[in-house]
Amino acid sequence: MKAKDEFMLRALGLAFDRMGSTSPNPAVGAVIVKDGIILSEGGTCPCGSDHAEVSAIKSATGDIKGADMYVTLEPCNHYGKTPPCTEAIIRSGIRTVHVPILDPNPIVAGKGVSRLREAGVNVVMMDGFAAAAADLIRPFRKSILKKTPFVVHKCAMTLDGRTATLSGDSRWISSESSRCIAHRLRARVDAVIVGKNTLHTDNPALTARPDDFGRAARDLLAGRENALEGRDNFFLRALIERQSGPCTQPLRVVSGIPEDIDRGARFFADDRHVIFENAKKIDSLARDPGFVHRTAGLNIVKTRSEDPLDSVREMLAWLSSKGIMFAMLEGGSRLAGSFLDCGEIDQFLYFIAPRIAGAGIPAISGGGCGRMADSLRIEDVTTVRIGDDLLVNGYAERYNFEVK
Repeated sequence: MKAKDEFMLRALGLAFDRMGSTSPNPAVGAVIVKDGIILSEGGTCPCGSDHAEVSAIKSATGDIKGADMYVTLEPCNHYGKTPPCTEAIIRSGIRTVHVPILDPNPIVAGKGVSRLREAGVNVVMMDGFAAAAADLIRPFRKSILKKTPFVVHKCAMTLDGRTATLSGDSRWISSESSRCIAHRLRARVDAVIVGKNTLHTDNPALTARPDDFGRAARDLLAGRENALEGRDNFFLRALIERQSGPCTQPLRVVSGIPEDIDRGARFFADDRHVIFENAKKIDSLARDPGFVHRTAGLNIVKTRSEDPLDSVREMLAWLSSKGIMFAMLEGGSRLAGSFLDCGEIDQFLYFIAPRIAGAGIPAISGGGCGRMADSLRIEDVTTVRIGDDLLVNGYAERYNFEVK
């Protein structure tokens, strides 16, 4: 592998490690190199602080004049909460900037590259890494163009498509290694969403705890080069293979409120939670003093709509307004059906275990379609063996939207 490729791969790894902590900004990685030696590196800091390029420039210990920068996304050329990265690069004396893709944000979209070139900075487009870089900014792309979060539906299911038995038992369908990946995914999203039945039945913590799994489970995921079949998805590969990076905790979201809500549930362990429920139902339940006492101090958002699909849209609009860019839909067959029916699932990440339930709860209980020709087609499909489990990842055909 060429040294230039290694530097860009390093930058992509840095970008992946920052996912989950940068929204509503994209997670970007930057590496500064001079005479073949890495002088510094940086990743996007939390919103309002330094972008990856500035972070790398500030952390440099040597003279970076005449150096090369490898950055995973076109540098911005506008004033937002921070000054333009292009100006910081120009002032630093960096000679060449290597970029795999342009920024999908319409207010950037090539202007950053143009500004650098006008200032005499050489810009090299590393087209060979365009697909890998694009994998990391899928959430940002939807968020900036559609003003709504990117949603990944994650679930574990039996070979006959069941996520739980008839009694609702689902522990455990998939292996420890598969569950470790799911926890790594939690650490890279901004929010995890479940339905009220999942909250009541499973008492989920919905926190990211990838280090809770044993050495054997983690070792199985290490060094899996060339194990992916289909699309060589950089995000998925990093999710499986990378064990470094900060473990950020997502916002915990539940759709609907159980009438016998338990304040001692793990979901309410701290203030990073929110409950969405129809205003009329909340007002009706509030007639019970016991309910008022049990819900005092909880983060409850009252929705206006009584239609399940409109309620999903309301929820996503609220989350977007709070800077949520990447959401993980994790529990609730009917809730997943509502998300699917209103076209708000962008990515499907399914662990299929070698078990047969015979009957039970399906992954999605939506409105369905009358003809197979009307079913949703999944694209950019990747499969990988995780021990005896099969991980299948793909994106909704309608994900490939255009700017209107």
